[in-house]
Amino acid sequence: MLLRVLIWGASGILLLAMLAVAAFHVWSQRQYGPAIGQFRADVTAQVEFFCEQQALVGAEPWFHEPRGSGDAGPLLNEWLRAASGPPGLEESPLRLPAHLLLLQKAESKDDWVTSDLDLSSLDFGWMRQMHAFDHWNAIPRASIAPDKPFDLMSASFPEFSLLVLWSKLRLRHAIEQGTPLEAVRDVRQLAWLAYRTDTLLGGMVALSLLTVEHKLHATFENPPPDWRPMSLEQQKRFKAVLWSAAAFSSIASPVEVSEKARACEPAIGRCIGLVEAALRGRYLEPYAKGTHRQAYLELKTASAAGHCPTQLLASIWEQGFTVMDDDAGPGAGDERPLAARLIPTSALRGPFALQILASSLTTLDPLRELKALAPPDKGNAPGSDIYDGRR
Repeated sequence: MLLRVLIWGASGILLLAMLAVAAFHVWSQRQYGPAIGQFRADVTAQVEFFCEQQALVGAEPWFHEPRGSGDAGPLLNEWLRAASGPPGLEESPLRLPAHLLLLQKAESKDDWVTSDLDLSSLDFGWMRQMHAFDHWNAIPRASIAPDKPFDLMSASFPEFSLLVLWSKLRLRHAIEQGTPLEAVRDVRQLAWLAYRTDTLLGGMVALSLLTVEHKLHATFENPPPDWRPMSLEQQKRFKAVLWSAAAFSSIASPVEVSEKARACEPAIGRCIGLVEAALRGRYLEPYAKGTHRQAYLELKTASAAGHCPTQLLASIWEQGFTVMDDDAGPGAGDERPLAARLIPTSALRGPFALQILASSLTTLDPLRELKALAPPDKGNAPGSDIYDGRR
C-alpha cells in the first residue's frame, strides 16, 4: 500500500512538473514570441530596401579602388601591439612621440588641424606598405587560446584609435606639403583595411576615417578635382547597411529572407553581418539549434562559403563562446536566465532560447531612418552630387 502511495505521489509530482514545463513554454511564447514575430515581419518587409541601399553605397568609388590581395594582419597587429607598449622595449613604425599622443585626449576633435604641430620627424612610409593588402585578420586564429571558448565581445582588438590619429597626422602633413591626394589614398586604404576586419567595430573605424577625409575636403576652397570623398549621405547609408546586416543573417530571420539578403550584390554588409549573426547564433546554439535547425544550417553554409577572407567566422563556429560556457572574464557574469542556471534541463532550452533571442535582436532603425528620407531618384547615381562629397 505504501509503495502504491509513493508511486502515485511520484506520478503526481511528475505530472505537475510536466504541466509546469508546458505552462512555461506557453508563457514564454506569449511573452517573447510577438517580438520575434515582429522582427521576422520587419526583415521580410525591409530586405528589398536593404539590397537597394547596398547597391547605392556599393557604387561609391572607394569600393572599387585597386588593392592588393593579402592580409595586413602580420604587420599591423605586431606594429600596433609594439607601439601601444612601453617605449624603448620594442620598435614600431607606428610609435608616436608623447606630445602627439596627447591629441587623442584633446578637448576639440579638430585640434589636429588647428594646433601648432611639428611633424617633421614622422615617417609615413609604413602606410604605403598597406596598399599591398585587401583585408586584415585583426584577431588571427593563432592568437586565440586553444583551450578556452573564444568570445569576440571581450577579445583584445588592436588599438584602432592609433590608426585614426596617424591618419589625421598624415593628412595634416600632406596639406602642409601640398600633396593631399597621396595622403588621401593612404587614409582611404587604412579605412578599407579596418572595414575588412569583418567586424562591426572595424566598420565604424572605417567610417570615422572617411568622415575625417570628408571634413578636411570641406575646408578647401578649391580642392583637387580628383579628390572625391564619400558624401555624408553615402556615409549614413554605409553605416545603416553595416548596422542592419546582422538582422538579415540572424537565426530569427526567415531562411528565405536571409538567403535573399546575402545574395544581394554588391554584398557590402555580408561579412560583418555574418560575423555578428554567427557570434549570437553560436552563443545560443546549445539551446536553439533544435528549434532553428534550418537557420543554423544555412548560416553555417554561408559562413563557410569563402566570401569573407578573415578567419573570424571559422574561429566563432569552432571555438565560440556559448550559453553553456562559464564566463571567467573579470567582472563578467552569466547572462543566462536564472532558471537556466538553476535547472539546466533540455525541456526548458526552447523557452530560454526564445528569451535570449528576443532580447538580442538587431534593430532595423537605421534602415527605417533612411527610408523616412526622400527616396533616391535618378539623380542619386554615380556622378551626381551625392557622390562627389559636396553634400
